[in-house]
Amino acid sequence: MNLDIRKSVVRQFYSTELNKLYDLSDSFCNFFPACRIASVQLLTLSTDMAFNCVEIEKIEQDIPQSVVKTYNRHLWYSQYSLSDLYLVKIPVESENSFALLIQGYVDDGWDNSGRFIEIFDKQGDFLGAGRCRYEGVEWLSRQLDGKDFYTPAPPWVGDEPGVQPASEPRWSTEFLLQYAVNIEHKGSVTRYMLPGED
Repeated sequence: MNLDIRKSVVRQFYSTELNKLYDLSDSFCNFFPACRIASVQLLTLSTDMAFNCVEIEKIEQDIPQSVVKTYNRHLWYSQYSLSDLYLVKIPVESENSFALLIQGYVDDGWDNSGRFIEIFDKQGDFLGAGRCRYEGVEWLSRQLDGKDFYTPAPPWVGDEPGVQPASEPRWSTEFLLQYAVNIEHKGSVTRYMLPGED
């Protein structure tokens, strides 16, 4: 199957499956959870504050470098814009595909609303990125960047080495290791509990 046909088939699959998801849930965490191979979730485990837990599921299988690079880029954006990430590996017409679903974080004091997707074939060839809406996916011919989010993120250092962001990240692995009051490890998942507000 040539790349244009494959692109069309895989895009249609994800558009259809996302429409099914919207009938049941507002959260990408419910999108093919058994096919998830990595994630970042900003969780609210108490009612007195914004997110107070970061749960990171690391990639523990061989996947194409282009998919790893895209995941790392969005991990960077999440640290500035605040978003949840879900990387899934799903067979579409008997060939694996990869999709990274990005869901912006929203609470009373922060609005990065928006849902996005980037998809790849089994070799890691880029098949499309888009803004996910209830009416369908608005497909783009390019990969997403930090300017696509409601709360923009600075350029990823992997795309622009040496560029220093104008602001500090809202969270980072270093921050979590320094300030977490509890760190739990379970398989490929690490959960960092942050202190509550006084």
